[in-house]
Amino acid sequence: MLLVQRSLSLLALISGLLFQSCAHYQAGSGVSIPFSTIQISPVVNQSLAPQINQVINHDLRQAFIQSPDVVVESSGANARLNVTVNNYTRETIATNSQDTGLARKYALTLSATCDLTNQMDDTPYFTNRPVSVYLDVFLDSGQTQAETNAIPLLSKKLSTAIANEVLQVW
Repeated sequence: MLLVQRSLSLLALISGLLFQSCAHYQAGSGVSIPFSTIQISPVVNQSLAPQINQVINHDLRQAFIQSPDVVVESSGANARLNVTVNNYTRETIATNSQDTGLARKYALTLSATCDLTNQMDDTPYFTNRPVSVYLDVFLDSGQTQAETNAIPLLSKKLSTAIANEVLQVW
């Protein structure tokens, strides 16, 4: 009887310590950024990816709208984000087994640079911050179709990576 009572007391103590450690948990990254609103300038495309800036404009805004840390404003925000898409590359990483001159799989890479500026005094938080993402694409449906289908996926990955760069501690 005494052993059961001690076991229950020990179990209650361990449970109390376990739940106490979770008492101060907060959702999110726990990082405090120096601005609460952000203005996202239209994305500039200097790459060979046709009209990717339009897709990234949408995905970038969605990435920030989903974040609880900032509010996206069209004007009068605390910070301004400028994004320039610099490079879009395609590298063959697997060839067709019957014809090694034909690509079977590509690695697509999309690179951009970002500038984040404090709108209150026009000082930069960071400038020319490189962000790059890649995606492997199989060419079973043809090169044009595979790349066309990959553009929205690359855009979402790049937008998420840019949002992470802006919302983390620099």
